[in-house]
Amino acid sequence: MLIDVFAGRDRRSATPRGSFHFARSPRPGEQIEIDGVFLVVTRAWHRPDVHYPGPKFAILVDDRASRTEESGPVHDAVGTPA
Repeated sequence: MLIDVFAGRDRRSATPRGSFHFARSPRPGEQIEIDGVFLVVTRAWHRPDVHYPGPKFAILVDDRASRTEESGPVHDAVGTPA
């Protein structure tokens, strides 16, 4: 699944990080790893208003995250637990 990733505190001020392939959609609260950087998903939404080939789903990540053991599973850009 191709997903647009945005980084920031809210959707309006978020900056695009790119589009990445995931085996499944990451959920809010999960950590993901992109290019060796651990990020926490804060929002996830469907984008039915997008009328072009490509991602129809997006996530917002907090790029101030650090990896901790108690934060739960970490998924890399292909969606497999790290």
